[in-house]
Amino acid sequence: MEIIGENTCVTSIRPTGKVVYCRSEPHKYWLELQFVDENNLPVAGLNVRLEYRPLASAEEVAMWSKTGRHYSPTPPPNPPAGVTDSQGLVRFDDLYWVTVDVKVDAQPLADEMAQRPLGLRRNPNSQPVSKNAFRRETRDKSWRSDVQEKAEAAGYTHHYVTIGELCDRLPQMEGWDEPEPPEFHFPPGRSLTSTEIAREALAQRHVIEICPFRAWVLTLHDTKEYDLANGLNLGIMADLAYSAERENKTVAYFFRQKCQDLSVIPQFAEYPSYFHTLAVDVPFRDRYLAPVYLSTKDSEQPEGDTRLFTVECGTHVLVAWCGTDSLLNALTDASFGPKRCLPELADAGNIHGGFLEAYALAKQKFETLFQQVKTSIYEAQGTKKLFICGHSLGGSLALLYAAEMKERHPVLYTFGMPRTFTRAAMQSLDSITHYRHVNDNDTVPQVPPDIDMDSLFYQKLGPLGDKLGFNWLAMSISGLYPLLWQRNLEAGLGIKLKRDPYWHHGNTVVFFKAQQCSMESRPQNMPWIGGGGSDNRLPAW
Repeated sequence: MEIIGENTCVTSIRPTGKVVYCRSEPHKYWLELQFVDENNLPVAGLNVRLEYRPLASAEEVAMWSKTGRHYSPTPPPNPPAGVTDSQGLVRFDDLYWVTVDVKVDAQPLADEMAQRPLGLRRNPNSQPVSKNAFRRETRDKSWRSDVQEKAEAAGYTHHYVTIGELCDRLPQMEGWDEPEPPEFHFPPGRSLTSTEIAREALAQRHVIEICPFRAWVLTLHDTKEYDLANGLNLGIMADLAYSAERENKTVAYFFRQKCQDLSVIPQFAEYPSYFHTLAVDVPFRDRYLAPVYLSTKDSEQPEGDTRLFTVECGTHVLVAWCGTDSLLNALTDASFGPKRCLPELADAGNIHGGFLEAYALAKQKFETLFQQVKTSIYEAQGTKKLFICGHSLGGSLALLYAAEMKERHPVLYTFGMPRTFTRAAMQSLDSITHYRHVNDNDTVPQVPPDIDMDSLFYQKLGPLGDKLGFNWLAMSISGLYPLLWQRNLEAGLGIKLKRDPYWHHGNTVVFFKAQQCSMESRPQNMPWIGGGGSDNRLPAW
């Protein structure tokens, strides 16, 4: 008896062996792949290839060889490539029952996905594995994207991948000079190895959700009006400028890791600060380039302690100055003696002598970088905006830098900064958009005092006056004598000498103002302005 069929077995009543008669051609399978972005929009025009996996691993072939059996793991010829249609769909027919790898041409894929915006909901399972044993991972295996929910409801198999899990090779990435590709988009161990479709999953439609090839940049707005996003982000950057970058690469980590990890919004997390920024996704080519952190204390010839960092992306350049963080910084703050403004800063007036020395030192040591930033902004021809920030001493240095770059109309946000220029210099700084944040009762913004520091007696002190500055001239009892002497001189001569007091620049932003009051104990029957004779006490606010 002979029956020919698919995998059909015919066995006699007393079998001496099993005889199997199969078709000459094995059964073929089909596969549908639909490529979409995080907003479930199709990705059309992709050149998709399937590659059969080897039929056995090298270890299995070696094991069989030891038993005298020879087996070739060579897979059958790969099927022809296909191109996704307007629905992002490509179909393959006549496939063997063998696991396949899905590969896509790298450059077209990268260029297309760089133009696709991120979905609103972020996939926590795409976060790179932390190399810090004390950092909690944020993965949630029960999490489902909108695309996944719709695909599974329709009975399809879902995959979430980055471009590195589909690319056949590394695409061109402008400005990327690192030895390894960006970790988020090219996860180690899964990059350039394709996406696997197991043979058991053939004869199905697979929906492949591709993470866009994007990066985060801070939300910064070029506006003359006050902007809360600018206030938050530039405040965080002013805080980030305090990082001891030589020992802990916090700035580099933020811009090179946090701003490329699309699973979460970039966060500045350095105890005790845990601040989430406001960020927007941009094409990867417009990402932040490697930041540059500068410190005169850590230069080849250490001198002073002026620190700043600068970073650039496709839309803006950011320069953040570090504030008072050492004894040298405190000495700089205390040198209140006014000095004539340099022509590149202001056309007239005076400037805080200590701040001018600190700024000039940074320019001297890092002249090449300062020129590179200026060239980058000028060559952009108005397409890149300059944002500057700083806290305390850093705010004053930021204002000096903004004064030098005033032709580019910079946007400056400072926090708790002291007075820096005198009144006569203010007219030269109108082109700077400056918002100066002040916390109520903070003493730093109240110094130097709003008085004329450029008195005749002060000029007679020369270098000594420059060092004594505010502490002696303005605050001590003996400091009253030169001021009174000048007033008497003016009265005797019948003239009014030119006065040029320190003034604040910019628009003041006050976020916190507190009033404290308390009520003392009083007899129960004593009336009070609120009425009634109760002895209830009001708390102090």
